[in-house]
Amino acid sequence: MKNPFLAVLAALVLCLTFGCRDKAAMAELEEFRAQAALEEANKALAERYIEAWNKGDAAALKEILSPDFVHRPRLGVEESREEAFEGLKERMTIFSDQNLRVQDLIVKGDKFAFWGIFSGTMKGDSEGFPVTDKKVEIRGFAIMRVENGRIVEDWGIKDMMDFHEQLGYELKRKKER
Repeated sequence: MKNPFLAVLAALVLCLTFGCRDKAAMAELEEFRAQAALEEANKALAERYIEAWNKGDAAALKEILSPDFVHRPRLGVEESREEAFEGLKERMTIFSDQNLRVQDLIVKGDKFAFWGIFSGTMKGDSEGFPVTDKKVEIRGFAIMRVENGRIVEDWGIKDMMDFHEQLGYELKRKKER
């Protein structure tokens, strides 16, 4: 180039163009790293939750679950954190050998989900059903939402029909009127 001004201008344009690309790439990389760190923290939280749930460790669960935690153990039911703890105490009485074997754990953004197999031997009364001393296995899944490092809500579903059949109960649907 004969004009040094044009050469400097071209160099400046190239630097700004490639410099901006590098900044955008760096911002994208930082966003990716932040997402990966969040998901790693949520995976560790999920593992702590499952361990505390298996042990019936209410103290650990109080640290893990937000005070505003909303528990949805089945369709159409919402419980507070305190009601969820009452359910845990009852389940620990009914199934003192309870165990949740997680088959798959998926973490994405502010949520984690798992499906697993709950097992236990019925040693206490359950919702009016007498003790059977039978071992059961129930398949189900849960989705949890995390906010500020604590679980704030969950949704769960399990095969209760299979559960009652394993206990030897015969259930019938209510007849339509």
